[in-house]
Amino acid sequence: MKKISLRGRVFPTDLNHAGTVFGGWLMGKMDKAASIQIEDILISPAVTVAVSDMSFLRPVYSGAIFTIYTEVLAIGNTSVKVDVDVQIKCRDTHEEYSVTHAVFTFVIIDDNKRPRNVREVIRDDIDDYIRRKL
Repeated sequence: MKKISLRGRVFPTDLNHAGTVFGGWLMGKMDKAASIQIEDILISPAVTVAVSDMSFLRPVYSGAIFTIYTEVLAIGNTSVKVDVDVQIKCRDTHEEYSVTHAVFTFVIIDDNKRPRNVREVIRDDIDDYIRRKL
């Protein structure tokens, strides 16, 4: 189940010399959104260990309003995969369209920064669709 994890606006300081958003800036926002999704289901810290299938589909310009949607794809023993999709709202129609997409993998860690079993730190109030992935 997709959910909104982060929203914001692109400003001129977020742009590269070509007038479009820096890919790294956008990737940082995606990582933050994915970490919010992780925190919604776990009570333990997690770190990003991989980003896969990243695609930049369309350019993003100054003034654009972005919404980042996340969805838990899979839960392993010590890791969680989160699908991240960035959508831009069209100024004229208010319809959203996708501009980039990736899968972020997080490893859950303990106080000593060692991998921890996901099932030990799952929140009690998680959605049923996530519970079915356990």
